[in-house]
Parts: sequence; C-alpha cells; structure tokens
Amino acid sequence: MVNAAHNAARLQVNTIQFHPSPPQRWNAAAFPPRSEDAFLSVAKDLGLKKIFFHAIYLINLASPNEQQQHLSKMSLLHYLNLNQRLGGAGVIVHVGSLKDEPNEEVGFTRAASAINWILDNTKGEAKLILEVAAGAGKVIGDRFEDLAAIYAQVEAKSRLGFGLDSQHMWASGYDLRGNLNNVVNEIDTALGLDKIWSIHLNDSKTELGSRKDRHENLGDGLIGKEALTAFVNHPKLSTIPFILETPQLKDEDTARIEVEKLKAFAAA
Repeated sequence: MVNAAHNAARLQVNTIQFHPSPPQRWNAAAFPPRSEDAFLSVAKDLGLKKIFFHAIYLINLASPNEQQQHLSKMSLLHYLNLNQRLGGAGVIVHVGSLKDEPNEEVGFTRAASAINWILDNTKGEAKLILEVAAGAGKVIGDRFEDLAAIYAQVEAKSRLGFGLDSQHMWASGYDLRGNLNNVVNEIDTALGLDKIWSIHLNDSKTELGSRKDRHENLGDGLIGKEALTAFVNHPKLSTIPFILETPQLKDEDTARIEVEKLKAFAAA
C-alpha cells in the first residue's frame, strides 16, 4: 500500500486504485489492526483525493456454490473494512457470472442477498462499487439494467454505486464513438449519474460489441483518441474520478506516458 502512494506521487495523480492483497488468491482473514498506519502517514502529504481498491478476481456474488459465495463475501468484507480505515472512496468489484444458472433473475437476487449481508456486516460507511462488465459468457453487468436490477434489491442504497469502464461498455455494444450522448442518457436512466462513483478509462483492442475484455493504451485502440477525449470531457461525467487500466500501466515509465495522455485529454 505504501508503494501505491509513492507511485501516485511520482506520476502526479490524485486518484489511485490498487489491490491491498494478491488479486488471484482468496483473502479470508481480516487485515490486522494498524496495517493502514504506514500508508496513511505517507499518503496524507501527497495530495491523494480518492483511494479505491479493486476486489480480487475470484469473486462471484451470483455463484450457487456456497463456498465461493462465502469466500466472496468475506473477501469484500475485509476490503471494505480496510478501505473505510483508509478513508477510501470504495471497493470496485465485478458482480460475477451466472454460469449454468438458467434464470438470470435468480442470479441477480443471489448477488443482491450477498451484497446486503456484506453491507450489514461492515463498519462505517464503506462503499461498494459494481463495475460494468465486458459481456463475455454469462457475466452479470454487461447491461446497465442488470446492475439496476441488483441495486433495486439492496437495502443500504447509500453505500452501493456503480463504476463505468470505457472498454467494457464498448465491448458490450455501447457506442462511445458514434452515440456518446445516447450512452450517457442510458446510464442516467438505468443507474443515475449521481450513482456513478468511478470510471475506468481504457481504449479497446477489439471491435464494438465484441464481448471481449481487451484493454488498449489510450488512443491506440478502436475507440480512439477523439472519442475518449469527448468521453473524459462530457459535462455529465467530468467530475467523476477517472482511473487508467491500460497495458502501459504495468511499467512506471510507460505509465507516465498514459497519465500525460489523460491529462491532455482533460485539458482539451
């Protein structure tokens, strides 16, 4: 966590997202008391405004498998409690997949029930953010209406919001290049723009409606620089925190290039 704060300072960004534990392993234990102290002592002087966690990749809140459900709930419980201790902006998570479930409404209800339990058993006002998905297989959340159906069944609505992802939306058939205003209106109608708490900004290696989660560096993909610039500067989205997840983020030197691109888009 301390490294994340220092990386943010070197890249001169004020919003960060990171995994506080390995993302491909279950985190079944709570984070020890005061494990956030070192991060807070560094972060307070670095101008960080928004601190997001991304949930681990194993979570499936719609799973009928009791063990996977339990581990998913406990993982998010621990992440939310730690994010609260950091004064964070929330934990971003993919809902999961229906897999062999023939009735998607059953999957939505199962996910909502898990979320209700998680929010009931976490401390404070820690926020959970459901991310729009790219639509592969029977994944939940590739349509805004999926997430709205889950939200409708959650009791602590003030603590549940949504996260957009430009590449995921593009892959799910939302045309950011040709019909941006229509897409924004669809978001507002289905989810409410006041409930959009984060946006992942990525270009796409694959075509519109491909249903494939394949991120590309800004301006190098099929969404393109012009459309992404318009997306960043859309008056209904421009106050929402933007987070980069492009391939070049894996190395600090190339990450700097992506950050400068995003700043140029915003300045446009």
